[in-house]
Amino acid sequence: MSTITIPCPYCNASCEHPVPKDYSPMYHTCHACGKRFIVERTASGYDVFRENEAPCCSDPECRELELGLGDD
Repeated sequence: MSTITIPCPYCNASCEHPVPKDYSPMYHTCHACGKRFIVERTASGYDVFRENEAPCCSDPECRELELGLGDD
């Protein structure tokens, strides 16, 4: 599986992340500081967000609730 290198938005460490299969946002945990952040594929590359600073549409858990995609 191919990977991308992204900066951690907390400590700026370089993190390897699997290339997403689609444009759905995903969580990633930094190997250096241990904090979880969000990686979102965009048309021009990738965006990274701190969990508490991401818009709802870019937060996997919030997105699931808003779009009604949760398990019933």
